[in-house]
Amino acid sequence: MDPDRKVPCTLISGFLGAGKSTLLKRILTERHGYRIAVIMNEFGDTAVSSSAKAINVSSTDNEAGELSEQFLELANGCLCCSIKDTGIAAIENLMKRKGAFDYILLETTGVADPGPIAAMFWHNEEYAMGLGNDIYLDGVVCVVDAVFGEQQMTEDATDDDIGTSQRQIACADVILLNKTDVPTEEQLTRVEILIQSCNSSAPVHRTVRGDIDLKHVIGINAYKGKSFEDLLHGLRLHDHDHDHDHGEEGHVHQHGPLYTSVTSIQVDVPVINEEKAQKLDEWIRSVLWEGILPGEGTPQNDGSKKLEVLRCKGVFCLESGEVNVLQGVRGMYEITPIRAAAEDDTVGVTEVGKLVFIGKGLGENMRKSLLDVLQ
Repeated sequence: MDPDRKVPCTLISGFLGAGKSTLLKRILTERHGYRIAVIMNEFGDTAVSSSAKAINVSSTDNEAGELSEQFLELANGCLCCSIKDTGIAAIENLMKRKGAFDYILLETTGVADPGPIAAMFWHNEEYAMGLGNDIYLDGVVCVVDAVFGEQQMTEDATDDDIGTSQRQIACADVILLNKTDVPTEEQLTRVEILIQSCNSSAPVHRTVRGDIDLKHVIGINAYKGKSFEDLLHGLRLHDHDHDHDHGEEGHVHQHGPLYTSVTSIQVDVPVINEEKAQKLDEWIRSVLWEGILPGEGTPQNDGSKKLEVLRCKGVFCLESGEVNVLQGVRGMYEITPIRAAAEDDTVGVTEVGKLVFIGKGLGENMRKSLLDVLQ
């Protein structure tokens, strides 16, 4: 490993009991060929099996003399760290061992909203103590309980606020539907429909006790530039052949009695000129920062629902041939040119891009407002 290479960091979120610790235990104890540093909220007999055969233990005490973090170097090449804070201090100490691992997995608490954490890692590369020089955000993985997921998604949300489990799903780049050996196929389908109502662009993988090929969890490169075709493929719907209601040029999810306060909108983007690109930037600022559609003059949208975007992403081409990528978490976003079309054989000036917005209060008027900017 190049010691100057930035280490990719993946956030693992999920509601209480979904199976995050089971997934991480599997990573820490099985021989999979990856060198991964796993940062858990805490570990013990239930989190790291004795079969892991820890070969070294070190700890750091806080000012009160209590254990604040503990490192276990494991026989399978992984490194485990237990934390009792937000993880920044633990990552600082972990990066002193840079070169001993190739990936970092950071577990968030079951009641944590990963959005602010993701924004910190992704956008502010010089945050905290300069960790942006050593790591970058690879993506957010959300573990959903196949047994209680439907109940959690529908019960912890209100008309005034988005539930924690829905925020976790909305922010995810990959979703693991865990414990799929317990429910019926009909129950699994209902949960998947709810998940796709919240986040239509994230692939959903069914798992049992966190058993999954790690290529779906690490190295997903969700926030970095790829080829136009790869970026567009990542934005295509993963609807598992369910019957969704498609608009002519966009996509709005909502499913009768299966209700989530978070929905997603997808809009095709034709090749646009520089002027329209500037108007698109202004439109995004209005939606993300002010919670209003341009020209409405009120933070209320879709009746009594407040417009709140949790995640946005997309890719589109300019008439000049330049390819631009949109990435956003909450109020932080950036539109980054990745290359000119001439440098990529898969891209031409006729290529149609796509924008995805995930949040609360998204509706048909938002889609129409965006299309007015693009057309």
